[in-house]
Amino acid sequence: MSTSPDHNAEGQPHLAQRVARLLRHEVGDLLQTVYSTTAILSERLPREADLERRLLGDLKHRAELCKLELDAVVEILNDQPRSRNPVDLALVFSNVVTQVKRRYPILFLRQSDSEANCLVWADAQALTTAFSFLLLTIAQSARSLLGVDLSRQKLQIICTLERDGYPLNQDQLSWLREPFATTQQALFGLALALIQRTIEPSGGTLEVFPRELGGLRIEVKFPVLEPCS
Repeated sequence: MSTSPDHNAEGQPHLAQRVARLLRHEVGDLLQTVYSTTAILSERLPREADLERRLLGDLKHRAELCKLELDAVVEILNDQPRSRNPVDLALVFSNVVTQVKRRYPILFLRQSDSEANCLVWADAQALTTAFSFLLLTIAQSARSLLGVDLSRQKLQIICTLERDGYPLNQDQLSWLREPFATTQQALFGLALALIQRTIEPSGGTLEVFPRELGGLRIEVKFPVLEPCS
């Protein structure tokens, strides 16, 4: 029997994948405890305790991000094919932006043509998870600009994610794609690796560019799935 990088000769997941799944389960339970604890404490805090509420919010956000990190690791280690169906990218991004905007109010979604066909052949849940994680990682460094632009050009749908902030040089752009780099941008590298793995089966491509005024721009392109195809 042939083996994959993630499975042994018996077809069982390797240790790294089993550990990642176990940690994801444990962190999922911990996240529920964080939700309950922060909700109870927030109710009991006096109205003027704004600092304490912000700290509780930060704790909840960090726990959510940690869960997304482990989801990303498990997905990257998983070599099982995902189911694919027609997915409306406009709906996916609308849901993602709605969720992330609660944490980062500056986030906006712009669609050039609301009537354009934005159907792609993909896994909706995988796309939602991957883009949520990516938006959350780039949002942490945004100052006043954080946006998603969705447009169609001929037979392609282009999703552009953009933020301002510190400038990036070409050397940095080369190592940002390392999913497990031990740097301050490790989360971003992990998010990009997850996006890459998620969109490739659908014929998607990913590119990252520095913005002239600082920050970065990420372009994800998908081939359009025509309804009659």
